Amino acid sequence: MTGGTAAEAQDKGTVYFLSWGGTIQTMLEKEGWADEFKKDTGYTVTLVPKATSAEIIATAIAQKNSPQVDVVMCDLAAFQQGMAQQIFEPLDEKAVPNLSKMVPNARLGDTGVAPYADILALVYQKDVFERNGWAPPKTWKDLFRPEFGKTLIIPPVSNTYGMYLLVELARENGGDERNIQPGFEALKKLAPNVVDWTTTFAKIADLMQQETGAISVFGNASGWEIAKRGVPVDVIVPEGSYMSPTVAGVMKNAPNSEGARALLNWLISEKVLTYRAERFGQSPLNTAVKLGGEAGQHVITGDALKSLKTVDYDYIATVRNEWNQQFQREVESLR
Repeated sequence: MTGGTAAEAQDKGTVYFLSWGGTIQTMLEKEGWADEFKKDTGYTVTLVPKATSAEIIATAIAQKNSPQVDVVMCDLAAFQQGMAQQIFEPLDEKAVPNLSKMVPNARLGDTGVAPYADILALVYQKDVFERNGWAPPKTWKDLFRPEFGKTLIIPPVSNTYGMYLLVELARENGGDERNIQPGFEALKKLAPNVVDWTTTFAKIADLMQQETGAISVFGNASGWEIAKRGVPVDVIVPEGSYMSPTVAGVMKNAPNSEGARALLNWLISEKVLTYRAERFGQSPLNTAVKLGGEAGQHVITGDALKSLKTVDYDYIATVRNEWNQQFQREVESLR
């Protein structure tokens, strides 16, 4: 980290940052990056943590007419709900200069930017696999292997990773986003073997540590973070996986709009994204970031990102609530 700067001598006020606890809270509050932000910009950042993207965007939308937070960061699908409610202000490179360094698909309209992305992956418990003589998983079809029994940990469809899995299962069975029923039928076949429909990697870590679960669908960065916590897991990104961007934006009529733009610019900087790639295994979408060592091996960057599958986010936004309700009605209780 850098030393103090001229900005450090100033106190420009507080920027309220609505996002997750988890790695964001670890970064800012436990590993000193809130202090680093103050040194770099003169602003104080206060995290307003929520457990899920759904909670984050619901909180932001509830503040639409009288914002109490400045910057909002969550997954793409949730962010789009905020865009539909027109709660974010337009961004430009004059106010947020690091926008000029981002890969083209990092921008979401004129109000959002994705600092980094996680990749949909399979996380498996190496000790359980070795003890049972199971071959490591390689494809999404491996989730259906009968020997796994009741060892699956899968996010619900309301979770971004669960949504991607639903779409992939539909595509593998003759459907797609607009013909999603084959995906639901596949989920129904998996459901009896699901230990938990979880939305957090902390729960996955606990279940893997207890050996209650042996294989999970989640983000690759979360898998590597679980491994760093001492849980014996490995991470596999199947061929033709999906990129799950984390998107950030500035609230329209934010209490501290100048500080909000400073925080957003800092979040997409080479400095912060190099740290997040090396520390948490997240794929940086700033083209200036260069990785080596372990991060270079684990983190998908550059041209490799172009090979990932995409979904029709605009269409999915119109049917997401229906999918969530169908999952709750037809699938959730089958485990």
